[in-house]
Amino acid sequence: MLRSLTVMVFVALLTAGCAAAAASSSEPAATENEFQNHPASEPSAKKNSATAPSSGEDSGAENDLLQMANKSRLAAGAPALRMDETLRQAARAHARLMITRDQLEHQYSGEPELLQRIASGGPLKMDYAGENLAYASDSSAANDALMHSPPDRHNLLDSGFNVAAVVAVWSGGKLYVVQDFAHEVRSYSAHEGDKVVGQAVAAMRQQAGLSELKQVMPPQLNEAACSLSQKSRPNAHLLATAYNNQQVIAYTQSRPEILPDVAVRWLRDPSVRQFAVGACYARNAAYPNGTYWVAILLY
Repeated sequence: MLRSLTVMVFVALLTAGCAAAAASSSEPAATENEFQNHPASEPSAKKNSATAPSSGEDSGAENDLLQMANKSRLAAGAPALRMDETLRQAARAHARLMITRDQLEHQYSGEPELLQRIASGGPLKMDYAGENLAYASDSSAANDALMHSPPDRHNLLDSGFNVAAVVAVWSGGKLYVVQDFAHEVRSYSAHEGDKVVGQAVAAMRQQAGLSELKQVMPPQLNEAACSLSQKSRPNAHLLATAYNNQQVIAYTQSRPEILPDVAVRWLRDPSVRQFAVGACYARNAAYPNGTYWVAILLY
């Protein structure tokens, strides 16, 4: 299942959003699927292998599942997945709960949702995620069941995902599998973020046949952009007051090189001559995995 990023922009008005999580799950010969908060169907499971290994994490099965996934992705024209330790921590914790509860669920009572679990595992910068769950007699049976479930197959072959974690744990003769996927976004320093947004502004003006804007650097604009993260959404009015400028665009974006539509409309105003950019990557309750908070002042 996918929950994708939306963008919230404030221009002393607003329009931004948040990344969210995807999930689909599966049982051995058939699958349980979930598009977050949707009810799931529960099919029957395959019989366990009589020769299943003893309890414990099976690194060989994990490697097999990753190789099978990447082989299928190659055939589908999708890039290979790279293992990520942040996702691995989240997947391991969820696998332990699966075994304790002996059932497949994407969120157990008292457990944070997928994005929050990923955020607590480390510093991965991402804008959407997905999850597959299964138990089976072995890794091949688990992969077969997942590939025959449309939502799980979609996660496995989604070309947007570039990092993953595969955790496979034996318990009671069953191989429990958690596959967590994410789209990792590029990491920028505040200075790099300013530069990337400035380049996007220049490219947009050039494509529109408008004159190039001069980029100015008012003091502490990056810090001011970062302070916006103390709220659940960016507030352009705060910056307008601080910088005595009524033309302010404030927004969140996982990829700062992408300008939201509202910003494009304001930046196409032929009366604008100068602009300034402040950018900051920050996390809060609304964005547990973090996002770039961007402020553009127009003169």
